[in-house]
Amino acid sequence: MMSVVNSNSSNNYLLQPYSFSNRVERLNKANYRVRSYNREISKEDKIKALVGSTIGTVVPILFMMKKQKVKNPLKLKYGMWDMINTAAGSIIGGVGFGLIDENEKVRKNRLKEGLFQFMNASIPTWIVGGVVSLCENNEKYNNKWCKILSVAGGLLVGMYGSAALSNLITDPKDKYPDRKLSLKDALANIDDGIGALALAKIPIVEKLNIGRFLPIIYAACGYRAGQSN
Repeated sequence: MMSVVNSNSSNNYLLQPYSFSNRVERLNKANYRVRSYNREISKEDKIKALVGSTIGTVVPILFMMKKQKVKNPLKLKYGMWDMINTAAGSIIGGVGFGLIDENEKVRKNRLKEGLFQFMNASIPTWIVGGVVSLCENNEKYNNKWCKILSVAGGLLVGMYGSAALSNLITDPKDKYPDRKLSLKDALANIDDGIGALALAKIPIVEKLNIGRFLPIIYAACGYRAGQSN
């Protein structure tokens, strides 16, 4: 008696005429990388991330205010390590609160996003600080336009480099889709970009005083990491 093959079975490929298109389809199905876990972001996720990132941002700012002996946080002066510490505090707070009462898969994804956000906020800052320092120590390149170009190049290299390194660390076997840079991710480095324009002594940029916006920018990084699913 002749057996009947289930029409929904993957073995149907064996019944199809061989062709190049069929082969490509099989390879695509075999190599397709899917997200390990995904779900809708709930109101509770957002609240935990907001509370954690806010606390994580406020704590280093309070230490800075004490160190610089100022009572108004809008008058703080941010150095490279101040920016990195504030970003780290926000991300640790957002992710830390985001891990509360969650399952293993959600925790794993939020830790990965936290690593991505921290590297995206810190590595470009380190690179920009280094290239500007090199310009200042070289008489030939110690001018505003070289500094601006160096900052722009440092930001691009830093952002894409940190994304690639983060993906390599969190997914060394390349099983899942890469975490791509987005416009929101670039906001973490807006301080360096405006700093480059300030070097050109553009009046409106100098009046912006980007330092007053840094806590909001870094709190946003921690918030994104803390609610990531």
